[in-house]
Amino acid sequence: MFYNIPYNTFKYRYLFKLIKRNGLIMITKENIEYKRLYTLIFSMNYLFQGFTTSMFTVIVPIYILDLVSVTGDTITTSDISFIASIILIPSAIKLIYGILSDKFGIKNIGRRRPWIIIPVFISGLFWILLPFLVRFGDLIVIFTGLGFIINLGVMMADTALDGLILDICPKERLGRVQGVVWGYRSIGMIGGGPFLAILVVTGIFERIDYTFIFLGILMIISSLITFFIKEPTEYLKINMRKNFKKLFKDKKDVKTYLFSLFNAVSDGVILLYLSLYILIQLGILESQQASLNISPDDNLTAFLYQSYISLTVSAGIIIGALVGGIIADLKSRKLNVYIAMIFTSISIFFVLVNKDIVYFFIISGIIGIGIGWRHSAYSPVVSQMAKFHPKMDSTYFSLCNSLSNLGSTLGLTFMGLIFAETASYLIVFIIIAIFQLINLVPFSTISSSYYETPKLKIEEI
Repeated sequence: MFYNIPYNTFKYRYLFKLIKRNGLIMITKENIEYKRLYTLIFSMNYLFQGFTTSMFTVIVPIYILDLVSVTGDTITTSDISFIASIILIPSAIKLIYGILSDKFGIKNIGRRRPWIIIPVFISGLFWILLPFLVRFGDLIVIFTGLGFIINLGVMMADTALDGLILDICPKERLGRVQGVVWGYRSIGMIGGGPFLAILVVTGIFERIDYTFIFLGILMIISSLITFFIKEPTEYLKINMRKNFKKLFKDKKDVKTYLFSLFNAVSDGVILLYLSLYILIQLGILESQQASLNISPDDNLTAFLYQSYISLTVSAGIIIGALVGGIIADLKSRKLNVYIAMIFTSISIFFVLVNKDIVYFFIISGIIGIGIGWRHSAYSPVVSQMAKFHPKMDSTYFSLCNSLSNLGSTLGLTFMGLIFAETASYLIVFIIIAIFQLINLVPFSTISSSYYETPKLKIEEI
């Protein structure tokens, strides 16, 4: 008799919890009212997960360059690209994590939060241990191995967070909520590493190693605060094999998968190559053919300028994510995708127009807008398509994101091979800008009736 009583309107909450604890009531989606607090908690989780990506794409490359310069060894842009590709592999198998969080959970806790708290806790622990473990072997091997493990935990939690949002967020608010949380993840992804580097440059942290420990602590805390989110503890029973096969039977789903595969093909290249290219043009990094060098006296300067570049991109990303989310919900998701993809591609071309330092910062912000806008255009479309598979919505969404991340990894790997042969940033940027537009081909064949929703008036998130 208690099944239809919403938690937020229950007069005696202690009695409600007592009944729930004894198994007399299960929380369903209908029992949960989505709160602004949930968006904040989601945002904090995505923010510190983004910090992990930023550490590997911003801090670690320059940190390795600095350490290698002391030993007299050499390293190339292609080497760094290869390391990043290995670390990104867990991002390309998110489908597995989606299946786990769809199928397995803990009674009276849910099927999402265990896959958020435990993996992120382990990742945070490895960040804390990294400064000590790096003393016992080859730097590149250790960073690659630990990076793989850390990113594995982050991707598991990221998939579970995606599923939890789909579970409890009303569809009319989905575009804006996802735009906000992805915007925060992007801030962490682009600005997290530079922020931590600034703590070192300004003397707040005496050593860059302390940033790893600090990040580990933040990640552990962010995972634990998900306990404040009310998660459904009653779900539809799933025949995993039967429902998984259904994900590939409809042509509209296959088209969506192809759209996802090419969605982020330029991301890895932009985030890694853009900053290296600018630092070389400013004379902070030395490039001899394909090899990169940095003077020990310039390492703090490199960290500082890397921070400026990345924070500029980060500001653009949050603007693009918010604008894209609003257009997706209030105007047209189809038009939003076309504008976002074309805008991103054109912005990459403009990197090559001028070598003035002010221009570099302006174009970095514009590229950031394109990245944020493009993802917030892509995400609501895929989320809406996932709702055609209510028993496997998280798996569907994670499959699309796995393909998107796979595209990013393949783009980074392919461009690394091209750079190894040509040693030309010009060729890399031109090719990747063209590749970014490929996903419009499968997207144009998907009927907009599948992913468009009734447009509402502006309301607070």
